[in-house]
Amino acid sequence: MNAPRRLALLAVPALLALASCDIPTTGVVEAGEPASGIRPITPVYFVYDDALVAVPRTTAWPGNAGDAVRLLLRGPTPGEAGKRLATEIPERRATPAAPAPTATEPAASDPPRPSPTDAPTDLQGQTPTDDPTADVRGDRITLRLPLGTGPLNPLATRQVICTAAGAHRVTAPSAAPVTVEVTDGSGWHATGTDEDCPSL
Repeated sequence: MNAPRRLALLAVPALLALASCDIPTTGVVEAGEPASGIRPITPVYFVYDDALVAVPRTTAWPGNAGDAVRLLLRGPTPGEAGKRLATEIPERRATPAAPAPTATEPAASDPPRPSPTDAPTDLQGQTPTDDPTADVRGDRITLRLPLGTGPLNPLATRQVICTAAGAHRVTAPSAAPVTVEVTDGSGWHATGTDEDCPSL
């Protein structure tokens, strides 16, 4: 038997099998929502038995220290509280209205002058807001909490520092420690690094 005849004998049954499948052609079949991928998370630090614990929280702004601290200030969810996670950050105090300036005092709208030892940042001289704001320069974060949040005890301060630094590391991993300076605009401030912050 010659090669063309053998090829024809093999091709005919294959073509008949394909033609007789009787499966109609279709377009794209919709089967629900498209895949969404992994939701971005940021670590938020709560307290369990006087120790910090990193808790993953979903966020629309991964890497944003101010947004991560905003999530921290909301406190633990009911489920987290049921697992005995807590916060040392007290509820924000109401802040009294600024008194009217006298002839010898600058107006409240005048920006405060930084002390000569303070490095200038974009947050100095700005009026505190109701949300935490962060100024990031390399591995250094200047974080302003809402007025009336501070002063914080040492464990609450660590919660804020670790949360801000942890958020920063989501999008800017580095071997160097992240330094966080925290203030609430009232004159209270604290500085620390993330060197002893637990990981997720």
